[in-house]
Amino acid sequence: MKYAKIEKIAKGWSSYIWTIKDSNGTVFVKKEVREKSNRKNLAEREGKMLTLANTVSVGPRIKEINYKKNFVIMEFIKGKKLFDWILCEEFERVSKKEIYDFVKELIRQCLLLDGIGLRHTQLQVGKNILVTKKQGKYFPVIIDFEKASISTEKREKNSGQIASFLLYNPNGKIAKKIREKLEVKL
Repeated sequence: MKYAKIEKIAKGWSSYIWTIKDSNGTVFVKKEVREKSNRKNLAEREGKMLTLANTVSVGPRIKEINYKKNFVIMEFIKGKKLFDWILCEEFERVSKKEIYDFVKELIRQCLLLDGIGLRHTQLQVGKNILVTKKQGKYFPVIIDFEKASISTEKREKNSGQIASFLLYNPNGKIAKKIREKLEVKL
């Protein structure tokens, strides 16, 4: 399928991320390896891990994986990074129930990933979670599965990482704002 690049939306350590559109005008995200990257298996890693996450309805839906040209095309999710959303003015207007439902859904997604042994490993800073609206509600979408791994170890869990980041970190700016909204004290 032929796609047209719209704009570069991110430049990571090992990849570029573009918005693209197909011949029907549908917008997608293309993640492709950077020419100077020492990680030459981006399509294999990201594609495999995101495909596995998609089996439990987590993450953007995969559209195409091109191993030869080393890129992945996935569903475009319009939203803010969790970290930015919590620190923006809009967050001040979000109700306690909306925050509770959002956190509950994010933990549910993490438990689904835990259940299939997929460790994201980068949820603790809030940059790999997008906040979007779904049926009028704030909804989390976990992104960037390039560094994810399969683990049978019981001790390292996505749900523990996210609970710590969102609630239990005594000095964390994000945890403090979430606890204030939920009226939770440590």
